[in-house]
Amino acid sequence: MEKIYMIGDMDTVSAFRLAGVEGVVAEPSRAAAALERIVGKKDAGVVLITGALASGLGERIAEINLGRPSPVVVEIPGMDDPEGFRGSVMAYVEEALGISL
Repeated sequence: MEKIYMIGDMDTVSAFRLAGVEGVVAEPSRAAAALERIVGKKDAGVVLITGALASGLGERIAEINLGRPSPVVVEIPGMDDPEGFRGSVMAYVEEALGISL
């Protein structure tokens, strides 16, 4: 069974852990390594990553999303993002996939 993983700051990862999502706390300088580690897991189906960490990884995220069926990497705002969540996590997944779920 495929899982959802979260990569982000302590507050965001902690919030997702309360919902049963496994997470990795990472600093921006370690975001690429954390992404590669999670993407390499055989059970990774969806990888959520905060915008602060994804900002320098756009090209790699596109390669992952376009080059393989799983996992799908979705950028979401972190808990400390000034814009906050614009919608549900499912809306972000739909936006990343380009389809309605």
